[in-house]
This record gives sequence, C-alpha cells and structure tokens, in this order.
Amino acid sequence: MFEILIILFLVLAFVLAVWVFFAQGRRKKIGQKELKYIHSHWNRVIQIHQINPKEAIMDADKLLDYTLKSRGYQGSLGEKLKKAGPLFSDENGVWFAHKLRNRVAHELGDIRYAEVKSALKSFKRALNDLGANL
Repeated sequence: MFEILIILFLVLAFVLAVWVFFAQGRRKKIGQKELKYIHSHWNRVIQIHQINPKEAIMDADKLLDYTLKSRGYQGSLGEKLKKAGPLFSDENGVWFAHKLRNRVAHELGDIRYAEVKSALKSFKRALNDLGANL
C-alpha cells in the first residue's frame, strides 16, 4: 500500500512538472502580428520622444504592458513586472522607467531629458528581453 502511494505521488509530481514546463513555454514567444505591432509602436515612441517626451514615456510603458500581456502575463503592469522580473537583464531599470511613467501621469512637473533617455533605454532593453528584437 505504501509503495502505491509513493508511485501515485511521483506520477502526480511528474504531471505537475510537465504542466508547469508547458505553461511557462507558452510565455516564451511573441507572435508575428504582435511583433509587427511592437516594432511600429516602438518606432513611433522614438519619433516623438524629443518633441513630446512625456507622451513617449507613456507610450513605451503601454507597449511594455502590451508585450507582457501577449506573453501571457495577467494583472496590472506592476503585477506583470513582478511575475516577469527574472526575465529582465536590468530589472531595476525597468522599474525606474515604470515609476517615471507614474510620475509623468500623476505629477505636473517637467522631467529631465536624461531621465527620458534612460527610461527609453530601459524600456527597449526590457522589450528585447521579452523577445521583441528591436
């Protein structure tokens, strides 16, 4: 009887491991349609960043949210960033960029161009970490 329980436990553990492996695998690729959208949207961000840096930051943040959603992550962008954290080569940079977006959205003051440049660099790196190939 004890051997049967051990075998049952091992089978269930194997099934769970396979399920987790395939669930994570679904998050690994971005479809061609999404990639095309990401590239065109990123080009727009780059075109407007000197004219309207706040809009560029807002758009880049939305694009990161879209990309995480297309990879299967759910929740608010903050929740998605926490779940996807290990994928980012510069997690602190991603959080800096997202926090700058929050500052832009909720405060009236100006932002320095150096902050915009750094945030856009972090957004681009994060998108590439997710497979966008920008």
